[in-house]
Amino acid sequence: MNAIWRIEVIVPAGAEGAFAQALEVFGHGLSVFECGPRAWRVEVHGTEAPSNAALDVALALAAASAGVPVPPVAVEALAARDWVAENQASFPPLEAARYFIHGSHFRGRVPANRRAIVIDAGAAFGTGFHATTRGCLLAIDAARRARPIRRALDLGCGSGILAFAIAKSSSAVVTAADNDPVAVAVACANARRNGVASRVRPMRSQGFDAGALRRRGPFDLIAANILLNPLVALAPSLAAHLSGGGRLILSGVLAGQAASLRRACVRAGLRPLRTLLIDGWATLVFVRPSKGPPRKR
Repeated sequence: MNAIWRIEVIVPAGAEGAFAQALEVFGHGLSVFECGPRAWRVEVHGTEAPSNAALDVALALAAASAGVPVPPVAVEALAARDWVAENQASFPPLEAARYFIHGSHFRGRVPANRRAIVIDAGAAFGTGFHATTRGCLLAIDAARRARPIRRALDLGCGSGILAFAIAKSSSAVVTAADNDPVAVAVACANARRNGVASRVRPMRSQGFDAGALRRRGPFDLIAANILLNPLVALAPSLAAHLSGGGRLILSGVLAGQAASLRRACVRAGLRPLRTLLIDGWATLVFVRPSKGPPRKR
């Protein structure tokens, strides 16, 4: 069982966005918590030990950007444990909009008028508990009520939870794409477990690099719960692969980072619809105007 590496810094309020952006490249799981009066803890978890030199540079640049001193950093290898079993045991059901998310160990009754999604904590991210996932589920529920969805894309799908939510509340064929082959395999297994394998089609792609992914568009709905930098870089491609009148749901960014993502999407020709703020995280919803091609940066 591989060790998990944790990087942690405590920074003043207002600086958490700069440090989250700087540290996100060192792992796969990013968490930001308020931990005291005007103090925030930024944590990153990854499977590889970080380079001390690269970490020092990233922290120095973040501190300069935020106008604060370079904070002490804690780096540790967490003891090898059966994290999956422990997470499953502590994973209670969660309701978000019309969706009821639970692990396979759940033996209770799904509430009436809820769409059940079965997700176990495991090798791919996305169990519904993070504020960004909840924000996306709320936005998906609103999108399916706004217009019919025939083709949809969950980009950076992880466990596939957003793809399943779309499939369970519409008749859409949903492409679930991720650059991690483990996530693609997990999404395939989860699609079968949730009874949507005929309409959810996981595949590997780095953004829109895969030709098969591009040919499945344009999409009436795209959801991407990733991180700020990739979303900003992908904004023109996301707009180009969205159908006229189609909606784009983006998350994985802190509330303080929302403005820069919004600007990138507006430059790409998208119109902002709403921003959901949950626990300091933002979910942004855009629409592609029905007339005219998206603007290029």
